[in-house]
Amino acid sequence: MYPRKTLLTFATAILFALPALVWAASLQVEDVAIGTGVHARVATGIGTNFDSSVGKLFAFTRIMGAEGDTRVYHKWYHGDALVADVPLTVRSGDWRTWSTKTILPEWTGDWRLVVVGEDGSVLKTVKFEVN
Repeated sequence: MYPRKTLLTFATAILFALPALVWAASLQVEDVAIGTGVHARVATGIGTNFDSSVGKLFAFTRIMGAEGDTRVYHKWYHGDALVADVPLTVRSGDWRTWSTKTILPEWTGDWRLVVVGEDGSVLKTVKFEVN
């Protein structure tokens, strides 16, 4: 009796989880850019090298393929250190979103932004420098 009930519970859990796994796998990053601003939901001042006096950077991301509300995460790394983990809600199949990171003048060197799906999968990585 118990093995059958356990199997039924497991099968039901898989049945309900499968659409979420397929849906999460369908998320794609159409565009990701680091810039100095966002105007009319478009990244501005896009680059890969920024002066240490920049003050603040924007990570702009366009996500395609969502079939309902989900989240992506902007993980900001300075060198190998994770310095910010920003959750961003995605609400449609073509969604633009962004996060910001204050940049202190002494935070020079290699940086990267990793866009991560709700399931933990890496969707895209962009590297940049602050000099």
